[in-house]
Amino acid sequence: MTHSSRGGDRAALACATIIRNRTLASVSGPPSAALIQQMVDEIHACCPQQTRFKCRRLAHGWTVEEAIEHFHALCDRDGVKRRGLSERSWREWEAGARPDRDYTDLLCRLYETGPVQLGFANDYTPEELRSVPSAPPALDMITVAADEAGAHAEEAEASELGSGALERLRTQVIWVGKRYVAEAPLPLFVEMRELQERTRRALDKRIHPGQARDLYFLTGALCGLMANVSMDMDRRIPADTLARAAWTYGKVAGHPPLMGWARGMQSSVALWDRRHSDAVRYAEEGLTYVSRGAGATRLHMLRARSYAMLGQDRQATEALHQAADARTAGTDELHDEIAGEFAFRPAKERYYAAVTHLHLGAPQAAIESARESLSLYAAGDPENRSYGCESMASAHLAIAHLMEGDATGAEDAMAPILALPPDRRIGSLGATLSTGRALLSSRPGGTQMARQIESFCALGLPQHARYAISDRSGR
Repeated sequence: MTHSSRGGDRAALACATIIRNRTLASVSGPPSAALIQQMVDEIHACCPQQTRFKCRRLAHGWTVEEAIEHFHALCDRDGVKRRGLSERSWREWEAGARPDRDYTDLLCRLYETGPVQLGFANDYTPEELRSVPSAPPALDMITVAADEAGAHAEEAEASELGSGALERLRTQVIWVGKRYVAEAPLPLFVEMRELQERTRRALDKRIHPGQARDLYFLTGALCGLMANVSMDMDRRIPADTLARAAWTYGKVAGHPPLMGWARGMQSSVALWDRRHSDAVRYAEEGLTYVSRGAGATRLHMLRARSYAMLGQDRQATEALHQAADARTAGTDELHDEIAGEFAFRPAKERYYAAVTHLHLGAPQAAIESARESLSLYAAGDPENRSYGCESMASAHLAIAHLMEGDATGAEDAMAPILALPPDRRIGSLGATLSTGRALLSSRPGGTQMARQIESFCALGLPQHARYAISDRSGR
């Protein structure tokens, strides 16, 4: 069977189902022969390419197999010897072939009608003497037309990628990236993986070069999002692997912002691995792909953090200034249009600045930057309020207060963090708070908060994820 005939079958079934459901909703018992004929006429009017014989079966709501079973039951009931009726013969009649006289008689008995109504004979009654069936309601015709178009579109997309399918994929990738800012990471990882399987399958279809570029870009963006989730779960090796894959897909797609973002992700992984020189190298390579706008600001801030951790204060300070200058220089599709987790807004920039100032040994500057970050998050759109970055800003604010000897300020900063549920206690948050716990343990009166932090870190997202994954694999 050809693709077009399958699409026609699907459209006819959709048409018949709509007409049958509407018609039967108005009667309490089985439909009469007249009502069946009315449905046949409506189905044929909607799908004139289908034979009346097929429309009759669809009006009854039978499959071909069920129709043949009813045919044999008729033979048994009327005391007629069963025929060797096959599905192939039935489908040939539905396609336009005519059965012999014996089969025609039995089929007319089955459907309680005549050969003309089944399309097996011609009607020579003058037009003016024929009863003209009423036209199907306009609303149903519109619905059927829509269903037929949708069925045909789906059939076309089974072998080649339609623009509608690509648009849906793009929209879903955008929304999963936006939801990542506010939702727990682990369930989203499952969605990301399923989406990526769909983008990969789409790449196996007949696609245009432009569609291929878009699909490689979307696949790479999903790799980047999954790298982020891996970091949240404290899985740095998979995070680095996914970031490298994102860079490769970006290269194949010819998408420099994605390539720059991916190198930034690798820089972030290297930072948490204490490979500070690698972190600088990745960030600087990223700047060769995206040299202005929010993407460049992010990379300069990663450089600043890396240089500060290397003890290279001058370079770190220069990178902070370069980050501020880059933001006003331009925009790009990934960081500004798709945005979501890919965005690098001023609130996140100030959080990164707080981290850098801490490593530069300037706790007061860190306090100011962290407070600016939290203030910007609180004043911004709720959909852009990243609980992960906001919590990290609070964590660094608490550490800065501890470095200043302000236990009360540290407690105030810690309060919203301790309220986070386990599935949102990202791995980097636990690692940051461990630093705070070490500082508290060495100070008078800090033992209680140190224990709170220890309990908090003992049940975070990494532990929650390991439990969930092992539980799922054991089922």
